[in-house]
Amino acid sequence: MPRQLFVTTALPYANGHFHIGHIMEYIQADIWVRFQRMQGHQVHFVGADDAHGAPIMIAAQKVGKTPQQFVADIAAGRKPYLDGFHISFDHWSSTDSPENHELAQAIYRALKAEGLITVRPVEQMFDPEKGMFLADRFVKGECPKCGAKDQYGDSCEVCGAVYAPTELKNPYSALSGATPVLKTSDHHFFKLSDPRCFEFLQQWTQDGKLQSGVAKKIKEWFTKDENGEGGLGDWDISRDAPYFGIEIPDAPGKYFYVWLDAPIGYLASLKSYFAAGGPLQKYGEARSFDEFMADPSVEQVHFIGKDITYFHTLFWPAMLKFSGRKLPNQVNVHGFMTVNNGEKMSKSRGTGLDPLKYLSIGMNPEWLRYYIAAKIGRAHV
Repeated sequence: MPRQLFVTTALPYANGHFHIGHIMEYIQADIWVRFQRMQGHQVHFVGADDAHGAPIMIAAQKVGKTPQQFVADIAAGRKPYLDGFHISFDHWSSTDSPENHELAQAIYRALKAEGLITVRPVEQMFDPEKGMFLADRFVKGECPKCGAKDQYGDSCEVCGAVYAPTELKNPYSALSGATPVLKTSDHHFFKLSDPRCFEFLQQWTQDGKLQSGVAKKIKEWFTKDENGEGGLGDWDISRDAPYFGIEIPDAPGKYFYVWLDAPIGYLASLKSYFAAGGPLQKYGEARSFDEFMADPSVEQVHFIGKDITYFHTLFWPAMLKFSGRKLPNQVNVHGFMTVNNGEKMSKSRGTGLDPLKYLSIGMNPEWLRYYIAAKIGRAHV
């Protein structure tokens, strides 16, 4: 019997054009999707722009645009990259879509009804020169776990640790360079430390849905050290105005942290695709989005980079589980393209490659597709 597959890649942040890391992941997923279709399976391959957050809000202000227009202009430039490397998404959407607003708020309400949302005051980084609270990515400093320099305020690109911006050593504002001060604000938390979440994730992450090396790494995140630190902590899912994002229901001036609504964008893009009649036209699929997702035989498959493993293997499945939704069947994790003896290739650090330059000098896209297919880690079949 043909399989029914819902496949995604990580959503690119809509503050710039695709870099070579995006193309690597899309090629991996595209090859996997093509293989499944060759076997006669029904595959819905969707993507979207990750459109929210303070970085986009501030970038839009700098060029005199609304955040919506800024994101739309970035999205308009996606096609040459995808066509140039023979990458065929069925549908492309945005996390600022009506579908994502609706789904994010519905999932939040379901988690709240389960007693998994709590509100408590937090000390937060505030830029005294800009006069605003700093989102995680606008605080930089040294990783509190491994000491790596120039790391963002939410996670370390070197050791993979996830932490609060207030834990950074020698922090500074990425906007002004000023040393942030601490101010108190009420924040909403998803109670990942709840025993229900802990027990579910211990089982879900170790039952074969992940590559063995990834599953082994995740085990470390459940364990507290000799000082009682580590383990699963509650997740801060709110940000203060001014912020470009989705408003938290019944919480004026509070918005969902971008990492709460970004993965929900997978579902929103598929819902938009169903609403546009794509599955009906391609496969004769007459069911609605809700009917399709309620089918237990439908498989949900994600392709991501290792730097966002924590979000996709802990927060995301827990959000889905306790809001009563389908869980991922696979999360395929790949490593980085590296330079300088293992340093992650990074657009922000000036070591990224422009995929369109590869094409403009006459290089065959099939060469890169073959190279990536030969070198990248094996995905589940």
